[in-house]
Amino acid sequence: MFIRTGFLLCALLTALSSFAEGDAIVIVNGETITQQEYDDYAKVRQNGTETDSKTLIDELVQRKLLKQDAIKEKLEQHPDFIEKLEETKSQLLMTMAIHNFLDKNQLTDAQLKQKYDEQLANSVTPSEYQVRHIQLKTEAEAQAVVEELKNGKDFTVIAKDKSTDIGSANQGGDLGWINESVTEPEFWKAVNGLEKDKYTIAKSKFGWHVIQLIDVRLVKIPEFANVKGKIREVMQSQQLQEYINNLLKSAKVEKVKK
Repeated sequence: MFIRTGFLLCALLTALSSFAEGDAIVIVNGETITQQEYDDYAKVRQNGTETDSKTLIDELVQRKLLKQDAIKEKLEQHPDFIEKLEETKSQLLMTMAIHNFLDKNQLTDAQLKQKYDEQLANSVTPSEYQVRHIQLKTEAEAQAVVEELKNGKDFTVIAKDKSTDIGSANQGGDLGWINESVTEPEFWKAVNGLEKDKYTIAKSKFGWHVIQLIDVRLVKIPEFANVKGKIREVMQSQQLQEYINNLLKSAKVEKVKK
């Protein structure tokens, strides 16, 4: 029985050894760089851009050589290394604590849907406004532009010729569909009180504006499936804050004045 067990153990070790060697793509001074190491490095290194395999392997070899030389010089015993290692260890432990908590308190689809329904019930359907403007330096210039428009001059022509907002001037003054969150308060107040196709003048920190409202539409409320991930992020953030608050409540924190 002993001989048969020993034979089986040797066979297993040989198989494992063969697998390890087969998985290696480069051997540097006796140390292997595995396919898994390559795949992991490529994923981080490329970050959405293509990099040829030769470059990636060359970089992995260089990294391996640097590590080997650091060990040869016993740099793992250097105080700076030990300090950084402790910092990394602390960061990793904190990350693990967060993952552990979230794993134990996973949010269900039912909880996410309930939050979605609550937000839906409490929300007012917002509107978006399609607007174009001509930005000017003075109120007198703005008044003059309004007169030109009343006399039939084309809005886009004036915008391209006179607007100091270069970005929208090139588009004939068109700002596209906007809402309150992306505009100055004074600008938004003027837009919000406009009728379609009418003009008004408003002042902001950027100057004077001749504003025309083109159209208004209700913002389509996104389906639950499309915002579920975002809701999860928000709720997990709240979970983590409660988690930390509970840790603080049960902790003995002593502040020492220096």
